[in-house]
Amino acid sequence: MTRALFVGLLELRRYLADRGELAFGIALPIALFALMHATWAGGASFNGTVHVVDADGGAVTAEILERLDAIEGLSVERLDAGEASARLERSAILTAVVFPAGFSEAVAAGEGAAVLIRQRGSGGQEGQIAASIARSVTQRVAAEHEARAAVSAAVADIGVGADRAAETVDRLIAEGAAAPAVVVESRESGGGSEFADRMMPGILVMFLMFAVTLSSQAVVDDRRLGTLERLLTTRLTLWEMFAGRFLAGVLRALFQTLVLLSLGFAVLGLGGPALYGQVLVFCLLISAAVSAIGLAIGALCTSRDQAVWASVVVTMFMTVFGGTFFFALDGAMDALSRVTINRYAIDAIDGMISGGETLAGQGLEAAVVAGFALAALAVARWGFRAAGR
Repeated sequence: MTRALFVGLLELRRYLADRGELAFGIALPIALFALMHATWAGGASFNGTVHVVDADGGAVTAEILERLDAIEGLSVERLDAGEASARLERSAILTAVVFPAGFSEAVAAGEGAAVLIRQRGSGGQEGQIAASIARSVTQRVAAEHEARAAVSAAVADIGVGADRAAETVDRLIAEGAAAPAVVVESRESGGGSEFADRMMPGILVMFLMFAVTLSSQAVVDDRRLGTLERLLTTRLTLWEMFAGRFLAGVLRALFQTLVLLSLGFAVLGLGGPALYGQVLVFCLLISAAVSAIGLAIGALCTSRDQAVWASVVVTMFMTVFGGTFFFALDGAMDALSRVTINRYAIDAIDGMISGGETLAGQGLEAAVVAGFALAALAVARWGFRAAGR
């Protein structure tokens, strides 16, 4: 067994010295995870700037701009008319909201007033959203002033002063804002912690599966180059060579796991040392299954091209149908996922990270992954030959 371990450590050393394999096995999954997290992770729904031309300078316009400034994710940039026109002309900005002279006086008097929205082309996505927010706030402020004017006029005949009427309206508006009759609630789906909990295990298992290709190619290359025959002239037995190849695949996959899992826990704050250790132990079982599958493919294939294509087909089938990128599976997809390692591996890691489960509670998942590993090892040992075919 010591000789087999030396063979495994030698292959791991070769793997660490190969920059191409390291880039594919370590750098690529890190870059992919960062890209997907930046794309789908939770956060502020909108961040933008509304460009405003205040040709009015009145109290109502100032109130509108103050409310716009208070909106999270939205900033207000004030421009004069000439600067706004010049920047629109050269597409430096795509939208500008113009408050014309006399706007505040017209609104305060209950008269008709208009705000001009100037845009370049369609105005751009950010400009359209910012202009829509500005329009909504302007209409709300105008409606409040209209309500004050209407109430003041209605109660004037019964001796209620305009100041008292406006004060009452302001109080009712404040109470309505504090306890609105209709509440719109936003809930994240597919982002934030849900993304980290599900996608991180998916990407981890996916790239561990890609290690199948390395194991299968190594077996075919050893047979093609006569490496096994030469090694068997030493004190190594066929069983020790087989065990060494198996350990080499396990160590390669485990090294990937250590790097990716450590980074995920450190950056995303997925849990403490106890959880990290439990997930790592389960990943060791996945690494064994991955190594065994690679050995089985390599043992059954007669050429490097066959090994590569067979490995790609197996890993892509398990990745696509194993629930790597789909949070809920049903029908045919659910049936197909049950014949993949990914389904059980991802469910187990996800359960430990987000479901509060422990390693001891992953009995079914561990048994299935171990079953895959033992079946693949049996096939690999049957097909493992020192001589070429």
